[in-house]
Amino acid sequence: MLKRRKGVQTLKKTVDAFSKKKPRGRPGVRPSEIRGRADNYRFIFGQIWGKLREPLLRATTEKEITSIFDEYAKPYTQEFVPALNSLILKVIHDRRFPKRPEPQIKFVADSLAGVGWVSARRSRDICEQERKKKVHYIVRQDFYIECTCRYKGPALHGKCPKCGTDKILSLDLAIGSKGLIP
Repeated sequence: MLKRRKGVQTLKKTVDAFSKKKPRGRPGVRPSEIRGRADNYRFIFGQIWGKLREPLLRATTEKEITSIFDEYAKPYTQEFVPALNSLILKVIHDRRFPKRPEPQIKFVADSLAGVGWVSARRSRDICEQERKKKVHYIVRQDFYIECTCRYKGPALHGKCPKCGTDKILSLDLAIGSKGLIP
């Protein structure tokens, strides 16, 4: 007797499919975006913190925070309230909250930059890590280069062989730093 043939099977994966490794970290959170938002918040709070500081430190509810921003920081109300009310309240009543105004501005700005996607502590850590990243520039380009990573020597295909940068510092600064222009 003849055996019955099975029907056509459908493949679960296509032949030309490739597996892509997922990026590390929480999906949807870009550290550079958080750091940029923190820098923006530092600028904003630097302008309004003198008026905003005392009332915010006395605030105990989210409604009070909304009214404080409406009264003292009118152009920035849409940026911070009502979305960040509860986060602002948590950050200001944090036990590590600084006493002096300048550190307070930095603390609040870096904590709020995560916009609730990450915790306030993680947001501050991300900002710190992003600020530690250094960008190297080639100071002088010739057959020999002088890089900000302290490498001096022959260039490798127009790049620094030590750090791999090919970014050149502006010509005016490079010439001026060597004393060629009086």
